[in-house]
Amino acid sequence: MLFEERGYAGATIEAVAARSGVAKTTIYRWWPNRASIMVELLVELAATAVPMPQGRDPMRAMRAELQEAAVAIDGMLGRLLTSLLGDAQQDPAVRSALVTGLFHPRTAASASNIRRAQDAGALRSDVPAELAVDLLFGPLFYRMFVGHQPISDGFVRQILQYVVEGIGPGAVRRARKAR
Repeated sequence: MLFEERGYAGATIEAVAARSGVAKTTIYRWWPNRASIMVELLVELAATAVPMPQGRDPMRAMRAELQEAAVAIDGMLGRLLTSLLGDAQQDPAVRSALVTGLFHPRTAASASNIRRAQDAGALRSDVPAELAVDLLFGPLFYRMFVGHQPISDGFVRQILQYVVEGIGPGAVRRARKAR
């Protein structure tokens, strides 16, 4: 893959056209710029690397999604996302493509799974599902951006343990006892 070989800076329209054997004008007919190609690539790869949460057990699906996201974020997909988010700071079209193509659908699917866990009594129902998604995935993105610590299996287990303890059904009782 061109991005893996040359990085974001090397994945130019010229390089994409040369690799695919078509003219640059053909590329521009389908995508307005390099970032839009890279967003589409990211969305496709993310769907394969981190499938939407599924299965009968929403807690197991949540764990699987978080573990798969950690692996993806710590690899090539994380590097691509970081590059695109850099572009998104200057280009509203890139930001919009990321939000509509990746972040909104992923958050909606994860939040739906959280709601299933809440309905089953595995998580507190008073915690907004979208906030629970932020609490679970925020630490991964923080480590991806700051790079001060690795994104390890142990780290993912800690996120799950402490976030689920906080949004789990016994958290309210524990908080009341502590007062």
